[in-house]
Amino acid sequence: MKTMKIRTTPSFKARRLAGYTKKLLPEVSEKGRKKVLTQWRNIGRDRLEREIFNSCIVLKNLAIVHRDMPMSADFILEQLMESSRALRNIYADILSAYRNGRGEASFQVLYQRIPIKAAKNFAFLLAKIERINPAELVVHMTAFEETFSSERMTRGMRRAERKSLITTVVAAAAAFAVLLNFTVVVVFMDTLSMLGQVF
Repeated sequence: MKTMKIRTTPSFKARRLAGYTKKLLPEVSEKGRKKVLTQWRNIGRDRLEREIFNSCIVLKNLAIVHRDMPMSADFILEQLMESSRALRNIYADILSAYRNGRGEASFQVLYQRIPIKAAKNFAFLLAKIERINPAELVVHMTAFEETFSSERMTRGMRRAERKSLITTVVAAAAAFAVLLNFTVVVVFMDTLSMLGQVF
């Protein structure tokens, strides 16, 4: 008897595979899941911060090149969109909101999508862009770069301090374990020699 082949969709196959693997994989605790999510967010945050920093450099270069002629927010947003990867869609949404007449409020999209301090400060600068002449904008961008770099350096130093503290604690624990092992061996040998003398 010939069996009929049943057609299945890729999503059905994926669900079925997930059902099989769920039984085989160990359960991940809530704490472990939160830790993985936190690390994933930190990776994404670092990537977005670097992208904002690159946007700052692009804006500074634009201000230097167009020192003698003021730039419109529309032109700046188009340039930022072209030179960006991770923030391209966000800049497109800001540009769309700006063209639809939302004015300075349209720049808040950046901070709404990326709720970090660097995004908030950069959004504030972008909102004031048409009222700042290019020469003054270079000064603002330089200050922004310096603040941004110092904050990242401080965070990096904190991370390095944490890692060195963990390394020190682990090394001290290992040394203590070796000493404890040595003490136990010495006491055990003394006990054996005493037992040997008794018997």
